[in-house]
Amino acid sequence: MQSDESSDDSALLIRDILIHVIKHPDAKDTAEGIHKFWLSAQTAHQSRDKVREALKYLSEQKRWLTQKNAGAAATLYGLDKRYLGEVRAYLRRRGDVN
Repeated sequence: MQSDESSDDSALLIRDILIHVIKHPDAKDTAEGIHKFWLSAQTAHQSRDKVREALKYLSEQKRWLTQKNAGAAATLYGLDKRYLGEVRAYLRRRGDVN
C-alpha cells in the first residue's frame, strides 16, 4: 500500500475514508465518487490510483469495507458494519475521533 507514497499521505487518505464511513455508515460509492466527494482538502490531491490502493487495503486486508459489483466496471465500497467498533477504536487510537 505505501510503496512510493509517504506513509503519512497514505494514513491521511485512509483516515479520511474511515471518518466518512463512521459519519455516514450507510454510504456507498465507487472509487471515483470517493475520490471526488469523501476526501478532505488535505487529501483531495491524491491520485485515483492511490484511492483505489487504499480501498483495496481497507476492503481486502483490513476487511473494514465491503465491495459490491455495480455493473460492468463499477465497484461500490462501503462500511462493513460488523467492524464499526473496530474502525472507531482505530480512529480513536490515532486521535482522529472522540
